[in-house]
Amino acid sequence: MFLHGKSLLISLLLHLLVAALYWTMMPLGMNWYRDHVGFSSHGNIGLGLAQYYAFVLFLGAQPLIAVLRPLAAKLLVLAIPLAFATWTLMHNNPPRMLYFTVGPGVLALAAIAASMRFAARTTTWSTRKEPAHE
Repeated sequence: MFLHGKSLLISLLLHLLVAALYWTMMPLGMNWYRDHVGFSSHGNIGLGLAQYYAFVLFLGAQPLIAVLRPLAAKLLVLAIPLAFATWTLMHNNPPRMLYFTVGPGVLALAAIAASMRFAARTTTWSTRKEPAHE
């Protein structure tokens, strides 16, 4: 059910990198959007709390995604923060919804693919039979 050994370490490092990239890129993207498009909230709509919870859910899901082994479990855990961001931001601000779902989703899927590829490669290498030296 859970990864272990070198595969776990690589997976944790990749998902830590995803969290760090998202942590730095989120404010930069929002500032770029504000500077080029304008303030993205209007009227009495306050999206700050929804954005914050989507951000925290995505960051909090990364360690859990890293330690789980089956792909279905990883995708289910990833779907929770993305579904929350979609649900809370879809009607009020579709560009923000895309920003909070597509960007982190692609980053996390890349980390999942890379960690699973590494895990498959290490298990293939470890199960190879060495020729007997006589």
